[in-house]
Amino acid sequence: MPKALIDPKKCLRCIKCYAATACPVNAIFRIDAEEPAIVEPNICHGCGDCLEKCPVHAINLKET
Repeated sequence: MPKALIDPKKCLRCIKCYAATACPVNAIFRIDAEEPAIVEPNICHGCGDCLEKCPVHAINLKET
C-alpha cells in the first residue's frame, strides 16, 4: 500500500501546512515550526489528497 512521504529538503515549513489540512485522516502534522512536516505511516492510507495541496511538491507516494 502506498504511503505519503515528505522530502525534508523540499518542504518549506509553511506556517499553515496545506497538505496537512487536505489529509482526510490527519496523518500529516508538524511538531516544530523549524522542522518539516511529518507523515504518520500507521495512519496514512495513501489517498494522495496531500500531493495536490503541497505548493512545492515535497510529498510523494511510495510503496511500503
